[in-house]
Amino acid sequence: MLPFNEFTLAISAIIMVLTSIIGVVLLSTSVFKINSSLKQTVSTIEKFQRPFLTIKIANKHFKIKNTGKSQAVIDSITINDSDEMSGMENKSINPEQTMLIKHDFDNEENLSLEIIYHDENNTYKEDIDL
Repeated sequence: MLPFNEFTLAISAIIMVLTSIIGVVLLSTSVFKINSSLKQTVSTIEKFQRPFLTIKIANKHFKIKNTGKSQAVIDSITINDSDEMSGMENKSINPEQTMLIKHDFDNEENLSLEIIYHDENNTYKEDIDL
């Protein structure tokens, strides 16, 4: 009966090792799927909650509006790739808030603006042709 007990113990040990390996593989697969799902969820939430700045010209003013869901802080506004609007750095625009900035450009037909702004997490750059 001694060889039978040793054989039974050896088979039991092999089964326990295989079961442990299968459990670790299944667990790690689940963890990777959960991690990927969480990354996708965070990305979707960030896209939905980010600020969106729009710029229009109205009555000799730039009308800057934050149509997004979070506060934006303006880093810089550049006009026609050369003129930078001074005094706009670190200005905050809350959601649905509008800022009016007086301008005196002769040729309003060929204006291109580059606005760089950020929120708590990311920095954004918008190129707008007016």
